[in-house]
Amino acid sequence: MSEKIRVELEIPLNRVEGDLDIRVIIEDGVIVDAKSIGTLYRGFENILKGRHALDSLVITPRVCGICSITHLNAAVEALEDAQKITPPAQAVRLRNLSLISETIQSDMRQFFLMFMGDFANDFYQDASFYDEAKEYYEAFVGKATKEALKNTTDILRVVAIIGGQWPHTSHMVPGGISTTPSILELALVQNHIEKFILWYEENILLSSLDDFKDTILTAQAFVEHFTHHRDSHIGRFYAYSKESSLFDIGFSYPNFLSYGVLQNPDNPKQRLVKAGVILDGVHHALDTGNIAEDISHGHYKQKNLVQKPRDGVTEPDMSNKKAYTWGKAPRYDENVMQTGPLAQLLVDKDPLMSDLYKEYKDCAFVRELARVLRPLKYLHFARQEIEDAISNFGQSSYEEPEKLFSGEGIGLIEAARGSLGHWINIKDSKIENYQIVTPTAWNGSPRDSKENLGAWEKALIGIKCRDVENPMEMGHVIRSFDPCLVCTVHAVDMSNKKRKYSYKIG
Repeated sequence: MSEKIRVELEIPLNRVEGDLDIRVIIEDGVIVDAKSIGTLYRGFENILKGRHALDSLVITPRVCGICSITHLNAAVEALEDAQKITPPAQAVRLRNLSLISETIQSDMRQFFLMFMGDFANDFYQDASFYDEAKEYYEAFVGKATKEALKNTTDILRVVAIIGGQWPHTSHMVPGGISTTPSILELALVQNHIEKFILWYEENILLSSLDDFKDTILTAQAFVEHFTHHRDSHIGRFYAYSKESSLFDIGFSYPNFLSYGVLQNPDNPKQRLVKAGVILDGVHHALDTGNIAEDISHGHYKQKNLVQKPRDGVTEPDMSNKKAYTWGKAPRYDENVMQTGPLAQLLVDKDPLMSDLYKEYKDCAFVRELARVLRPLKYLHFARQEIEDAISNFGQSSYEEPEKLFSGEGIGLIEAARGSLGHWINIKDSKIENYQIVTPTAWNGSPRDSKENLGAWEKALIGIKCRDVENPMEMGHVIRSFDPCLVCTVHAVDMSNKKRKYSYKIG
C-alpha cells in the first residue's frame, strides 16, 4: 500500500465579525473531511425569556451588527403573527425600503471587502490578474474597495432617514413603524436610491438596470456580455474565477430554502420574492412544520436531539463527547439545505440564475455571483416602493394594537445571508420562549444525528489544496456562503489558534 501524506488543519476564517474555525483533513492535497466549528456562545434566546414581548424589538437587532434590520423585521413579524395584526400598506413600503437598503449594502460589501480581496493575496502572485486585483481589491487601499465603502454608506442613509439610525434601529413595531418620514425625507430616500443605482450600473454592470434585466437572461448571454465588458467588476470576477477554477469547487447539496422576502403592501401575507424549497431539483411549497434543529453535535444538553424551533431550548453543556461546535444543525424534513442569494433566486425562478445554475451548478462562482446580481431585483423593488410611498404620502403608517396579549408567532424573512426565522411564545405579554434560526446556522451547520455533513462542510470535500499553508481554495468556498457566525453560535477558547499536523499513513 502506498503512503499518503495526511495533514490536519484548523483554520480561523474570521474577517469582520464571526467566530468560525474550519477543521479539515487533507490527504495528498485533497480535503477528505471537514468540520464547521462555531466557537462562541452568547445565549440571546435565553436573555429574552421572561422579558416583555416588545423587548424583542430592542434586543434581537443586537444579535448582529450587519443584518440588524432583518432581525428587527423578523421579530416584528413574529409579534404581528402572534397578535394577528396586519400593518398598513405605507408601513410595509417603508419597512421594505429599510430592508432592501441593508441587504444591498451587505451584498456589495461582502463582494468587494470579503470575497474579491482574496484575489489580491500572494497566493495568486503568479496569476495574470494579480496586479489588477491588488489595484482594485486589496484590503483598505484598493480603488474598488474604497468606492464600495463610500457607495454602500450612502445607500444605508435610507435606513437612517426612515429608522433614525443604523445599525440597531427599532423603528418597526407591531402595527407599523414608529415614525413617519416627511415628504422631503422621502425625496431624499429616492435620491439615495437613484444615486446607488447609477453607481451599480456604471461599475457593476456597465449597462443600465433595465437593459440588463431585459436582455441578459441566459448563461451564454451573460458570459458573452461580461467577456465583452471585462472592465466591469463582474467582468473581472468572471475572468478571475475562470483562471482560479472557481467553477470547479464548492458543490454542495441540491437542496435550497427561501422564506421569501419583502411583504406585498396590498397583502402583507404575500411576498414580493416568493418563498419555497427545492429538493433534488424539484420545487415545493414551504411547510414550516418541516423545520427542526438537530443538536447531536452541539455543546447542548441532549434531552431531545431533534427539536422544533417553537419548542426548542438552548441549554449549554460541554460534556457531549460528539460535540464540536456551538452551532445547531437545522434541517428541513431531515434534509440539509443551502440558503442565501442563490437559493432565494432559484426558488423565485429567476430566469438568469436558473440558467446559470443549470450550466454551472452551485460552484463557488455561481453562489457568489448570485449575491452580486440580487440587487438587480431589489433595486427595481426599491424604485417602485419609494414611488408608491411618495404618491401615498399622508396615509397612516401605524395602527395601535392591543397592549396585553398571549399567543405564538413566527417571523420568517430572507436576510442578506439567507433564511432567518424567529419563533416566539408569549403569555400575558411576557416571552416564555424565543428561538432564532439564522442563515449561517443552515449553511454552516455541523453533522446531524445521521452524520450528514452541513452544507459547507460538504462543499469542502474533494477540494484540492495547492498550498496547505495557505489554503485559498477553502477560503473561496466558505466565503461564497458569506458566513456570519456571530449570530449563529450560541465560550471562547483563547488558546484556539491554527494548528497543523502532518504525518504519513499506510
